[in-house]
Amino acid sequence: MTTTPTPIETIDLTDRYHQSAYMAGGAPAWTLDRARQPVRAVILHHTAGWYGAPPGASATVAAERIHIDALARDHRTRFGIGPGYHYLAFPSGRLYAVGKWGTHRAHTTGRHPATGERWNVQAVGVCAFGDYERDQPPPRLLDALRSAFAECTRIAGRPLPVIAHGVVPSVDASGVPFAQATACPGARLREALEVTRPAVTSTSPVVEAREALRRARSEIERAAALLDALG
Repeated sequence: MTTTPTPIETIDLTDRYHQSAYMAGGAPAWTLDRARQPVRAVILHHTAGWYGAPPGASATVAAERIHIDALARDHRTRFGIGPGYHYLAFPSGRLYAVGKWGTHRAHTTGRHPATGERWNVQAVGVCAFGDYERDQPPPRLLDALRSAFAECTRIAGRPLPVIAHGVVPSVDASGVPFAQATACPGARLREALEVTRPAVTSTSPVVEAREALRRARSEIERAAALLDALG
């Protein structure tokens, strides 16, 4: 007999965290015009054991909100905004919206290779509470994450790639590619959701020009060193 899955409960806490207590400089400093800065991807994270073991499958909303508040305070102190994500998912299957769609957050370093814009501006951050490099993600957690991905697609009005944090293709402000130094969101979560590296490898003309200039400077420096060596 086929059973009907329990619907995902999504709790909206965006108003709670959309204030200066959780946003350095106030909400306007973190607000975007999504018509000019559309969302291009969803980036998946896990808390990796920070803030203690996550509440279990039978946890109450009150218990989960204690963890969310701890994360929000920590991120506000370290990054200027808390939580640094747009969505948080728990083993209970609850999904919390904690960052408004029209805000940039603080979840991923670097910039989109094709646009040169920061990933924190052009991506929605979705985070699972727990350590999924070590633990197997519970089924209800996976359901909550899939619900977040579906909501992002619905709001964006088009399919969005879901990228594991550790394999986000990134460049720095000069257009130089670099690797994300993290295993986030954990191998077990990546495997469970079949999240792979997307084909986001093309670069904008500006980024290409910066990279060409960097290579040219490097060649000039090597030539100058060779001339010096030859006397």
